[in-house]
Amino acid sequence: MPSAAALRDEVIRLLRPPALGVSPSTGTALVNLRTLFWVDTAAEVDLGRASLIGFPVSLRVRYDRTEFDFGDGTADTLTATPGTAYDPAQDCGDCSDRFGHNYTQRGPVTVTARVYWQAQFRIGTGSWTDIPGEVTANQPSQTTLTVKQSRSTLTPPR
Repeated sequence: MPSAAALRDEVIRLLRPPALGVSPSTGTALVNLRTLFWVDTAAEVDLGRASLIGFPVSLRVRYDRTEFDFGDGTADTLTATPGTAYDPAQDCGDCSDRFGHNYTQRGPVTVTARVYWQAQFRIGTGSWTDIPGEVTANQPSQTTLTVKQSRSTLTPPR
C-alpha cells in the first residue's frame, strides 16, 4: 500500500495550476471599478491512474479554496466554489455577488492565485479514501493587469 506522503507527492506532481478568469478580459482594470476573478476549473478533477509501488491507484482532487494576492498589497480567499465566470449575455450589474477586487491605485499588478485541493485515492475499484492534508500545484496561477484611472471631462453642449 502506498504511503500518504507518496500519494500526496504524486497528486502534486500531476496537478497543473488552472487558468485565472478575469473580467474585464482586456488586461486592463479601472480604479474603483470591481474587477471579477474566478478559477477556470471544475470543482472536482480526475487526475487519472498512476502506479505506486506496484499498485494501480486512481487519484482525484476536490476544490477547497483559492488564496489570491491582487498585486497591490491586498489579498482575499475564494471559498466554496472556484467562482463564476462572467458571461456578458447575462450581465450581473454591479456583480456584488461575485468574487472580485476594487483597485485604488494605477499601475501594473501581477495577480497570483494558489488553489488548494482535498485529494483522494482508490486502489482498483475500491472506495475513495481521503489523503490527509491539502495539496496545491507547485506553481501558482498568475496573470498581469494594468490598472488605469478613467477621468470624465465636462464639455459644453453643441
